[in-house]
Amino acid sequence: MSNEEKNRKEAENQEKLQTSDELPEQINISPDLEEDQKDKSVPVNEEYALEMEEEFRREIAVDKEEEAANQKELYQRMKRRIVQSFKWQEDIIIPFSVELKITTDELEEILMKRLDMSSLEALHPRFESSKYRCTMERVHSDLKLCWIADVMNLLTDDEAEEIKNSITSKIVNQHEKYEDALEEGRKELVEYLKRK
Repeated sequence: MSNEEKNRKEAENQEKLQTSDELPEQINISPDLEEDQKDKSVPVNEEYALEMEEEFRREIAVDKEEEAANQKELYQRMKRRIVQSFKWQEDIIIPFSVELKITTDELEEILMKRLDMSSLEALHPRFESSKYRCTMERVHSDLKLCWIADVMNLLTDDEAEEIKNSITSKIVNQHEKYEDALEEGRKELVEYLKRK
């Protein structure tokens, strides 16, 4: 590299350094910030800082609930949050309140009063896992399999289970309407009985 090129590069670097030194002067810093920057030895009033933080939290809070007065109130609030969640409302509260012919609020109160926190938290997964078994029992009853298989002995227990499983699978896994799946199952049952 020649001397001229070295001098030119050094001049460019010097120019860059000068412009970077000028940057802070170009930025408008508020006078308050400048004072803070000059005198960092001033102790911060901790009480004032806490008040500011609390005020800030109040301003940004969206529908924040007040703090619970005691443990019992906090416990009830936690239970209410569980039963008022979307999946709970959709899967349990609304369907069962319709079935029992009571309001959703009444059903929520019943569940909160009769179940503790761990039972409430475990109820929705247990509800999901019991859908198949409960639907199968309903199919068993609606197809009168208790009489056809148990009383009249027209079907063996295994044959009755196979029919119930087939219909229940359509309802739970394939999301077919209960009435439609039951009607198809009834036709299959009659055909099955006629074959023998």
